Amino acid sequence: MLLGASNLTLAFPLVVDRVRALVPAPVEVLAAIGHGRSYGRPSRVLVRELPGILQCGLWRALDAGPRTETFAVISDLGNDLVYGSEVEEIAGWIARILERIAAHRARTVIVRLPLASVEALSPLRFRVARGILYPSHPGDLGRLRDRAVALDDRVAALAKASGAALVDSPGRWYGLDPVHIRGRRRDEAWRAILDPLHNSDAAAGPPPLARSDRRALRRTRPEIRRWMGLEQRHTQPCARLSDGTSVSVY
Repeated sequence: MLLGASNLTLAFPLVVDRVRALVPAPVEVLAAIGHGRSYGRPSRVLVRELPGILQCGLWRALDAGPRTETFAVISDLGNDLVYGSEVEEIAGWIARILERIAAHRARTVIVRLPLASVEALSPLRFRVARGILYPSHPGDLGRLRDRAVALDDRVAALAKASGAALVDSPGRWYGLDPVHIRGRRRDEAWRAILDPLHNSDAAAGPPPLARSDRRALRRTRPEIRRWMGLEQRHTQPCARLSDGTSVSVY
């Protein structure tokens, strides 16, 4: 299971390539991703709207599938802060997700908020980044920092209680854009994020994805979305890779 927003979306082929090393192929990938994705409510970016991760069809697919070794990645926790959701509300969403994951005995990793990157933001960079990434959501930098620290503390407590691994988001992963991992750091970042899920006794991973597989991953579409106000539905899985791996996006 891959849960997140822009960082997972931008690195999707890379991440799928890496998760294939967790268990022998074929792998069943269930992903709830998308730029600007919220964990608990619908989110809209330009002309595209997606349901909250908690409300999407991934959970139906997970419960309907076979009970097998399961891994989960929870990332991109900051969007809901910018959207104005309260820290306790967001933490409640993450707690519910961890409960659902626990029912499947999933090994889970949570990516912490990029606090170092947010702390390094100047007021000017904050205004520029907010205007580009979240133009319809004004906010105060000081309050955002305080709420980010509070949410990170709550998520760390949830991770400890649930047995999930926590992975820091060091400042070197980010540049002028304070929330998106730089392209040249993505490989390093996702190796670090997925490392707690690897079995040290596992055999060497599969060969890299074929070019046709990477194209297929870039063409994936979610089960349901609204596009320019019109509902669109796509059958899942929406991609099958050459090693038999299936990919469903919600």
